[in-house]
Amino acid sequence: MIELYDTTQYRDTILIAAESVLRHFGIRPKDVDVSVELVSEEEICTLNREERGIDAVTDVLSFPGVEVRLPFRKEDYPFDTDPETGAVLLGEVYICLARALEQSEAYNHSVYREIGFLTAHAMLHLLGFDHESEEEREEMERLQDEILNAAGITRDITAEPKREELPFRAGYVALLGRPNAGKSTLINALVGEKVAIVSWKPQTTRNKIIGIVNEEDAQIVFVDTPGLHAPKNKLGKFMMRSVTAALEEVDAVVYVIDAEKGMTQEDVANLERYLDAKDNVVAVVNKVDHVTREKVGEILVTLSRYSRLKAVVPTSALRGKNIGPLIAEVKKLLPVGEKIYDDDLYTDRNMRFMAAEIIREKALRLLDQEIPYGIGVAINRYELGDNGVLQIDADLICQKAGHKPIVLGKQGAMIKKISTYARQDLEAMTGEKVYLTLWVRVKEDWRDDDRILNELGYTKQDY
Repeated sequence: MIELYDTTQYRDTILIAAESVLRHFGIRPKDVDVSVELVSEEEICTLNREERGIDAVTDVLSFPGVEVRLPFRKEDYPFDTDPETGAVLLGEVYICLARALEQSEAYNHSVYREIGFLTAHAMLHLLGFDHESEEEREEMERLQDEILNAAGITRDITAEPKREELPFRAGYVALLGRPNAGKSTLINALVGEKVAIVSWKPQTTRNKIIGIVNEEDAQIVFVDTPGLHAPKNKLGKFMMRSVTAALEEVDAVVYVIDAEKGMTQEDVANLERYLDAKDNVVAVVNKVDHVTREKVGEILVTLSRYSRLKAVVPTSALRGKNIGPLIAEVKKLLPVGEKIYDDDLYTDRNMRFMAAEIIREKALRLLDQEIPYGIGVAINRYELGDNGVLQIDADLICQKAGHKPIVLGKQGAMIKKISTYARQDLEAMTGEKVYLTLWVRVKEDWRDDDRILNELGYTKQDY
């Protein structure tokens, strides 16, 4: 949240500039606390003298509240938040109005451009940018111009830009793509919380999972779906039915392309099919941090042939790159309407489901190539005891007797490691002390057994 003091005349300019800097880095304004104040020459001189030991008037001062690490994640600052709002205390900005007026005349542009520039400059300082070296100075100047021009605070504006009070929008958006394109990592980055498990293995996601993004002017309900593949068993068919069901009920589609693999023939066929089915389709080129600019450029050239695409956004979900711009593009496609879920929800899944998914994620990661995809998790007990300890009892289900000793490991080492890593995640997620007990059960060919699939939650009502 941007709090303003003595800024009535330039309120919109400051808000637009400050919020534009935050969104450029995928930071939601409501997730941080920043105060901006217009002060006199005497006041800024006093601040310089008391805080910096410099007896001088400067145009702007910024005082960071935390040492920011980009990409920004709220959970990285557990001790630097407002206890009432949960916002990270990013810092304070002071702008000298008299100096801004002087500099606007000297640079022959409006005071709105100057105040917008000083606000953006100070916000970048709060995010850790500086201009001690020539390289740092050039980077800050590039960012300032890029952000301000995109926000409409250009060098030739003559009147204050207006911060529009946009109508509230709400709707469902399906995340689709081939296996291992990074959809689960992307939905976690969009929501800012862990709602989907992540591993390098294709088809890690089996259920339709909802992640809710709450903005000031929108609520986006992202639907993460299993990767698109040809099903080989009843579990695979369930996964593909959940994709079809998701496509039917959403207002827009975000199709995720793996930049490492490039634009495959399957991507082309899928994209064309969704463009025929939906008017609102956005293409995301994910994992751009893993490939060269030239390879990203080739994919973008291919996508430019699809004039019906509403937007194309290159991202790195793992690093949080371009998450803000992607949210901005998606918001445009949603219908005007009321919120679908309460503000404090970020997923529709209960903790029993999340516990099973966390355990399965650790098994997938730790078992590596040894057990491909025949792992299921059944939660037998999920109960908060009188002592405040969350008791979780679960079965790790494998489909062949030969897999059981691998899952257990030598003297139980592997199952203990899976349990430890899962418990750590569950304690962070629930805020409770967790006592987790895991058992290994063999249920041969469970992925083709309707009864077992129902027991594990892969049911019609789940898609």
